[in-house]
Amino acid sequence: MFHHVPLDVNEGWNAQLASWTAGGDHQLYSSDRGFVFNNYPPLSFVLMGGLVRLGFDAIITGRILSCLSVLVSAALIARIIQVVTGRLAAALATAVLFLVTANTAFHGYFGMNDPQWLAQALMLGGLYVMVSRKPAELTWQRLFCCALLIVLGGFTKHNLVALPLAMFVWLLCVDMRKAALWSAMLGALLAVGFLSCYEVYGISFFRDVFLHQRVIRLGRVIHSVRQLPFMGGMLLVGVGVFCQRWRSVSLKDPSVLVMLFLVFGCLFGFLESLGEGVDYNCMFDAFVAAAILCGIGLARLSGPDGKRKQLARACWVMVLPLLCLLPFWGMSSYQEVQTVRLKDSEWQTYIQALRMRNTSLLCTDMALCYWADSRDAIDRFNLSQALKKNKEVVFLKDMIIQHRFSVVQLYGTMTHYSSGNIIFDSWLAKAGYRPVMDNGEMILLGYIR
Repeated sequence: MFHHVPLDVNEGWNAQLASWTAGGDHQLYSSDRGFVFNNYPPLSFVLMGGLVRLGFDAIITGRILSCLSVLVSAALIARIIQVVTGRLAAALATAVLFLVTANTAFHGYFGMNDPQWLAQALMLGGLYVMVSRKPAELTWQRLFCCALLIVLGGFTKHNLVALPLAMFVWLLCVDMRKAALWSAMLGALLAVGFLSCYEVYGISFFRDVFLHQRVIRLGRVIHSVRQLPFMGGMLLVGVGVFCQRWRSVSLKDPSVLVMLFLVFGCLFGFLESLGEGVDYNCMFDAFVAAAILCGIGLARLSGPDGKRKQLARACWVMVLPLLCLLPFWGMSSYQEVQTVRLKDSEWQTYIQALRMRNTSLLCTDMALCYWADSRDAIDRFNLSQALKKNKEVVFLKDMIIQHRFSVVQLYGTMTHYSSGNIIFDSWLAKAGYRPVMDNGEMILLGYIR
């Protein structure tokens, strides 16, 4: 966690935007000086930007915050299950299962500098507020607190729409007046948030977040849902027990709300997974909902009217996918631990080399650029997406042609190097940028007349 080695390309992306928020010399949306395409809401960057101003490293701090968010999510899942079922043992067992699954099947986001788990924790806080009292005891204060947490989660990560939609549908079944009141509060809070963003960032905020262009491919579904079989045990137990008890379950039962959450989470997860660059985090709503529903089912099976044989089978179904995964995850984790020191040493060499040329440096690795204290970085993925959608990126092309950068950082060898984007590479070649320094796998290009 504390090594200067990126776990994912998103770490540098989030760190650069946080540093821009802290420094104030770049716009967070549609910057004229930056080359990072931002389609995320601003709350996580504002939070991390404040920590950067206090002297914290955005990537390391973001990793710690991500870990804490997962732990808070696990605690909220346990508490929700206990409130709904009154079974502490089932709640704690489900929380442990959730943590193990998050750190194996979905380990790429456990401790990564990304706002996904922070947003999930805020959303779960809203769910806990709603189910921690009987529907008849949902006062306007609790509805407001729930709506506030949901909006904060939405302004942290914009694709978490499954839970608020499930809440609205469930409240319609419980009490139409409370559904209308909660919706009005949610709408008012969203309006305040949008007006604040408009005052600070202008119309660029809405254009970048809501009109962000992305290439859509049907085959992407396989990539983004590839980890779902490892949470299949939780799905089978939770959905199976719910279906067995469906006829005796009232629509006002919180388990109906969780089931709606799961259905909408799967639906929106599949739709979001069609976009290029979308990872399996698009299914985290379904993952969280499956964990809660599984805990409720486990509690029902362990209750006075439960059956021990069914409970034993359910436990085996829950843990079997993880038992198959753990040996492979253990070997890969051991290899990562063994190599991280070597990678850290290599990266320190790269960082020091870039700091020596920091005056007019353009980075293509955003984490490397952040640790080298350079503000000019290329968001290669979203640049590629913009070019594929025939969007003109004139500001970047003009700065390269005008040789505004004395050095450009890429990866490769002196004879074969690439940024990963053919069009961007052609701009560099036409502008006369050639290799001037080979530092291991890192290449520096300079303008040669």
